[in-house]
Amino acid sequence: MKDYAKGYAIAIIVLMPILYMIDSSLFFVNNSIAIYSIAMFTVLSVLLYYFLRKSIFSPNKQLFLSITIANTLVKMVFSVGMLLIYKKINNPIDGDFVLPFLIIYLVFTIFETWFMIRMADEKP
Repeated sequence: MKDYAKGYAIAIIVLMPILYMIDSSLFFVNNSIAIYSIAMFTVLSVLLYYFLRKSIFSPNKQLFLSITIANTLVKMVFSVGMLLIYKKINNPIDGDFVLPFLIIYLVFTIFETWFMIRMADEKP
């Protein structure tokens, strides 16, 4: 958990200035896609961490891989769902709201890959 927390902190520290450079108002608007995205990916990555931690000690050797594949599917479904709901509720005038979302998705994907590799190395 210590490595996970350190990696998460680094991901957020890297993410904030990038998002601020794109649009400084992203964090001061109540219905910002950036805030919703960070919250969603944080919850999904914490759940992934706990499920993978349990799978390391499971007798089922394929469980780690199955959880990783399920995570990819869940992230895709939730991502598309979030973008569609955001568009429906907020009616943005253009598609610029997608760029911060994609950057957050990329940073969290890199972070998850990093901690999954570290966890796979721990697997007995």
